[in-house]
Amino acid sequence: MRKIFNFFKAIIDNQIKAFSNTRFAMPFVFIIGYIEAIFFPIPQEIFMVPMMVSDRTKVFKIVFFSFFGSIVGGLTAYYIGLFFFESIVGNILNFYNYSTQFDFFKDKVNDYGFMYVFIGGFTPLPFKIITLSSGTLGITVWNFLLAAILSRGIRFYLIGFLVWKYGEQIINTIDKKLNLISIFIFLSILLLYITYQFII
Repeated sequence: MRKIFNFFKAIIDNQIKAFSNTRFAMPFVFIIGYIEAIFFPIPQEIFMVPMMVSDRTKVFKIVFFSFFGSIVGGLTAYYIGLFFFESIVGNILNFYNYSTQFDFFKDKVNDYGFMYVFIGGFTPLPFKIITLSSGTLGITVWNFLLAAILSRGIRFYLIGFLVWKYGEQIINTIDKKLNLISIFIFLSILLLYITYQFII
């Protein structure tokens, strides 16, 4: 998977600047966000970041379309999981060898449904596992939607802010440190969540 990731990244980095100024750029960003939340194996940041670097005046427009596509795709995946788990979702999980991660999520979802959607949307865990599984496992759609909006919003707008503030020099940091930054912020939010649970 890592070789495929690097192969596509090299192609995208070389071609994206010209494409970013076409009228197809924003629909493309939306579609990538949409399908990445359902089945697409390549993280949408690989497309987002070069486009944002190519024109920093469009950073938050790109972030918005990426975020919006991810949320709409997540809702689509939620209902696919709700109505078509046996015929569709199981095959997708098996294809990507995500069955173990799904079983772990399934065991914990009743107690920590909101937090597991948040984890999947914010950290390096494959978001499609969470979206496809949530409907099947009985997470209410409003809990799912709230967690997805918060987690994907924080992640994408954090990336957008870093690119807007630092430009091309931040790419290596995003490549190498974004997951670490994401985990740090997630742990901080998790700590606040746990504290809140004890207070109430």
